Parts: sequence; structure tokens; C-alpha cells
Amino acid sequence: MREGKPILKPHYNHSTGDFDPPEYIEPKKFVIVEGLLGYSTQEARDADDVKVYLAPPEELRYQWKIKRDTRKRGYTEDQVVEQMKAREFDSENFIRPQRKWSDVIVTFYPPDENKAETDLLLNVNLVLRPTIPHPDFTHILDSDGNDLGDAIRLDLERDMGKPVDVLAIDGHATPGQVQQLERILCGEVPYLGQFCSLEGNKEVGKVVGTTGETLQSYPLALTQLMITYHMLKALS
Repeated sequence: MREGKPILKPHYNHSTGDFDPPEYIEPKKFVIVEGLLGYSTQEARDADDVKVYLAPPEELRYQWKIKRDTRKRGYTEDQVVEQMKAREFDSENFIRPQRKWSDVIVTFYPPDENKAETDLLLNVNLVLRPTIPHPDFTHILDSDGNDLGDAIRLDLERDMGKPVDVLAIDGHATPGQVQQLERILCGEVPYLGQFCSLEGNKEVGKVVGTTGETLQSYPLALTQLMITYHMLKALS
């Protein structure tokens, strides 16, 4: 697909436990690939412009998988837990090591004062590795005319033994702060301004819940804006 060629993508059927006929996929200007082993080989990594790794705390990951597999895939909670325990060796040895190859690491987590916080109000940390250029958040957060500093801060930490910038986003971020960041990032990419509006994109941060309802998370919205920025920046 990187070379502009279509592929036949395998399609696993969770109801039958077998593979359905493959799906014909033509490449577009942007190709988003999701999966557990996306960075496991040099060839796969070389095909990516932006590599994002999702690293929630294990307790939260268990909760997400149990909700998804029981409500969408017909498994019982015991079956899901048993599968996760059986695959822990593979997770530790093949999945988690791929973190080191990522450009951005996304970690949603509940605030300390309320571990049972709703998914819509989870905090999020974005580890920004120096493998790709990131926006100058020191300038953005100190700029006059915005209150982004009330919901976002930039910290210097270590990840896998190396110094990294960490963008910490509060779970109580507001729609106005999402719009402010969207306008700022629009100005960071030369040709992107023509697609931006003063009202912002109302769809950013929206997800379909496990029971089919539409939900909106502003920490998620800010995370999506960051990833979108990097996708667009890769074209410039």
C-alpha cells in the first residue's frame, strides 16, 4: 500500500473463529493501520510515517477488552479473562517491546482521586519521542489569548531509560480548549489553514460506545488532533 498498490486484507470472524473471504483494499492518501504487531519487523516500521503505540494501565486494558468482547463479540467475561491470561506471555514478549519503536505513546488513565472515573474523563499522557518533529508546546502553552495551560502541561520524563517530553492532558479539558489547540495546529501546517474554521470540528473526540451510543471525550479529541497534525505534517 505504501507503493500505491491494493491488497487483499484477511478478515477474522469472531463469531465463527475462522477467516472470511479477504477484503479488497485500495490505498488512499492516508492509510491507518491498526493491529498488535505493526512494528514487529523493520520492513513494517519503514512503511510508516507516524508510529503510535497505545499503552493503557493493565487494569484499564482489561476493562476495555472485557467490555468490547462481551458486548460486541459474544464472549463471556470468564472467557475473555482466560484468553488474556493465556496470551500474557505473548503480550510481554512480542507486543509490549514494540513500544520502543513508536513516535508517540498514548496512555489513558483514571485520575488518582477517582479510580472509577468514566472513560470520557480519563487523563491522558502523550510521550513525544524525538524521532519525529513535534509542535513547540513550550511556546503554545505560554502564548497569550488561550487557557490551554489549564488543561495541558509539558513535562520532561524518562521512557525506557531515555529522556522524552510528555504532554499531560487533564480529563476535564473543555470544548473551548479543543478548539484553541485545533486553531493553533492549523497554523503549524502551511496548507492546513484553508480547511480550518473558527467553530472547529464538532466530530473530534466522538466515539461510539459499547452499547451503540455516541460519546465525546475532550482528552481524546486533543489526542486525535495531535495524531492528525503528525499525519498532515508528514505530507508537507
